[in-house]
Amino acid sequence: MTLRTRTAVVLISLTLFSQVLPVQSASAVDKVLDVCANKSTAKVREITRGTCKYSEWSLGASQIKPGNRYPSAMNPRMANRWYAVRVAAAKAGYTLIMTSGFRRLIDQQYLYKKAIAKYGSKYEAAKSVLPPKFSMHPRGLAIDINRNKGSKSAAKWVELNGWKWGLCRRYDNEFWHFEPLIGPGKQCPPREPNALSAIPDGYWDK
Repeated sequence: MTLRTRTAVVLISLTLFSQVLPVQSASAVDKVLDVCANKSTAKVREITRGTCKYSEWSLGASQIKPGNRYPSAMNPRMANRWYAVRVAAAKAGYTLIMTSGFRRLIDQQYLYKKAIAKYGSKYEAAKSVLPPKFSMHPRGLAIDINRNKGSKSAAKWVELNGWKWGLCRRYDNEFWHFEPLIGPGKQCPPREPNALSAIPDGYWDK
C-alpha cells in the first residue's frame, strides 16, 4: 500500500468515526463548573475553567442537595450563598440577620416537641417545624433570616432577589425560611403552603 493510499484510508476512517461520535464543540466541553460571587460586590460570575478566585465565593452551579450523611455545620456552598446575599443586601441598604441556620438533630427534635406542645398535634406542628429527618436545617441547607430580629422588609428583599445567588423562600407561612433550591440566576420554584409538603405521603398513616 502506498503512502497516498494509507493516508486516504486514515482520512476515510476518521470521517466515519466522527459520524458515529461527533467531535464536541468547545462550548459543549467547557461546561459551567461553578458559579462565583465577588466577596466585595457579590456580583456573580459564571466560569467554565478552573475555580473561583481567592477574591470570590464558590456558590455551586445548581441546586444544593443533601448528602448521605448529616453534617456538623452548614454546607460550605450554602454558607457562601448566605455571605454573598448578605453583602448584596447591605449594599442595597438592608441588614440581614441569620436567626437560625445549621441545627443538630437533637436541636431540631427539641423544637419539634415544643411545636407539638404549642399546636396540639404532630401534624399541626409539622406545618412550621419539621421532624428532624425531614428538615433541611440539620442538613445544613436552610437558613432563617430576620425572624423576630431585624427588618421583615429585609427578608422580603431576599425573597425578591435571592435567586441571583441561588436562595429561595420555600414556604408561604414562613417569610424567613430560605433554601438553596436552584442554581444562581435560575428561577425559584413556586412556594409551598407550609412544611408539610416536605413529608412523604403515607407518613401520617403509620
